[in-house]
Amino acid sequence: MWGSSTTWAQLQRSINQLATLNRVPEPPKENTLLLRQSTYRLSIVRENEIASNLAFLSATSDDSLKVMAVCVEELVNGTGVTIRIASNSGDLFRVTSGFKILASSLEQAARRENSKDADQDALFQKVVALDLDRILSRLRSRHARTRRTIGKQPLMVQLNEALHDKSVRARPGFEKSSLKAMKAKAQALKILFVRLEHISDRTMERVNAEDIVRGIVKGAHEISKEAGLSIALEAFSGDPSLKHHLPEAVGKLGRYYSASLELVCAARDRTCRVFKSIQVEPVEVLVPDTCQEVAGYKVHAEIQLLFFYELHPDIPRPRVICSSKSACYLCNLLFELHRGFDIPRTHGKLYTKWMLPHWLDIPTERREDLGLLATQLKAALDSKIQSTLRSKKRVCYHPNESILPPHAHWPSSSALSRNSSPQPSASTSTLRPSSIPIREAITNREILCADLPVTPPTSPPEGSASSALETTGASEAMELEDNAGSMAIRGNVSLVSVGNNELPYSQSITISTPSLHLQLSKLSLTLEFVQVTIGHLSITRVKDDSKTRDKNRCSVDVANIPTTTTLRLDCPPHSNELSFQLQGSPAERLRIVFIWGVNPGICREEIRCQPRS
Repeated sequence: MWGSSTTWAQLQRSINQLATLNRVPEPPKENTLLLRQSTYRLSIVRENEIASNLAFLSATSDDSLKVMAVCVEELVNGTGVTIRIASNSGDLFRVTSGFKILASSLEQAARRENSKDADQDALFQKVVALDLDRILSRLRSRHARTRRTIGKQPLMVQLNEALHDKSVRARPGFEKSSLKAMKAKAQALKILFVRLEHISDRTMERVNAEDIVRGIVKGAHEISKEAGLSIALEAFSGDPSLKHHLPEAVGKLGRYYSASLELVCAARDRTCRVFKSIQVEPVEVLVPDTCQEVAGYKVHAEIQLLFFYELHPDIPRPRVICSSKSACYLCNLLFELHRGFDIPRTHGKLYTKWMLPHWLDIPTERREDLGLLATQLKAALDSKIQSTLRSKKRVCYHPNESILPPHAHWPSSSALSRNSSPQPSASTSTLRPSSIPIREAITNREILCADLPVTPPTSPPEGSASSALETTGASEAMELEDNAGSMAIRGNVSLVSVGNNELPYSQSITISTPSLHLQLSKLSLTLEFVQVTIGHLSITRVKDDSKTRDKNRCSVDVANIPTTTTLRLDCPPHSNELSFQLQGSPAERLRIVFIWGVNPGICREEIRCQPRS
């Protein structure tokens, strides 16, 4: 293939041999996003979140064998994106047309002509209209256009029966009031579902049906975001599979709403205006009629997008390709060897009808590299075969191929929304507790070089303030002394978690996003900066001594954080230090100091204590 000694027939034999030994060669896993030096406007975390949400919404069909893949490609002028969509089977016309309607709403949101709530409602209506068939199938409604749900109990009925089972009761960590509220929400969803089922013809009453479905989806979002459903069902004595199925099914149902909210937040973000212009383009790799030996084989959607960019090396490349299901074993292996794109996760299962588009006329400058890729792929498969033969035979469990990615974290109130460009002489921080489980987006991730040469991604040109900042944040890592005295690398971070036994804490860091999340034992705080920056963070425990207390240092009582309060801290002239104390108990305080940049400058810090969201 592509000038190498490896043929497609040889690859097929290796794939089939491995499949006979183990249909799930590796367990499901989350992949690490690789940081690359670039001038992309979107951070790689945001790109992954946006592409993941779009991939979820792209699965409009109830055909479980039809898998979609999506990527977000930034235009060279920095003011637009192209959303490319591929499918492993079927026509792309409907989903492409639907995405163009979604793109129109996102462009309007980027102009910020309406309120955020209005933009979110407008997009959510279009999302439900596009994905109505899939949502009805998830509900197991009689209106679903599939036979897969015939004879299965509707989701809302399952949910209510499980929550009202005698075995489900309050316990430590899940109070009686919380259980009562969850039962009430589930009952409200059941009432809406009954109304939906009473519609005689959903085609004739489409407006009414969509309105009811939007209510159900929003209600499912309310239940799933509290993360209490899994706790409530821990002691459930009925069908044990429901303990996992119900939280997952309700979460997927609510995802149509949360995806709408997150996409609008991304479009309205003033620090990255790439959604001003959105193009939607389908990608399809056609199998020629001459390839008789490939009957029944499929070029997976992720592979189609990868080879689209190989065929068009002059087009700017995205960094992440997401699909409506986790990637299979072979797709994940190929992407690991290629190293040109990231895919978020794999379910580890092997499909024998997987294939490479070996008939494509690859540009001359890429043939050698792709020929090497084919050789490396076969070598990796043969190595896996040998290791499988040597290892003890194990039971093959078929993994869940479709899981929900983590929610994006968008601050409810941000200093960034008030500043269209960073100010080098000032910085604004927002301090608030976080009700959303904080996840680490990119921590201690090395900038890895590809073993296989790839076409250098054509990225947007330098010039904007946001891109310059991101380049600095992505390419620089700080060296620091660890407790043992050896040198350690602390790269881009968005979360710092410090336990009581780890104090005092002192470390140089590069903040990968404008939001720095601090997890201090049981307290979660978020500091929002105008710009991504390099600095030194220290957290120390200090005794409360009124005689020796520094009166010039701002003190924040933890008990007062949920109230809407604005505290101002005036730094001394020519200072680049943010310093404040958290009063946790009458006898103890935490001192938090963040010193940023290299050259001190005049600055003033404003700390906003936001109510819990």
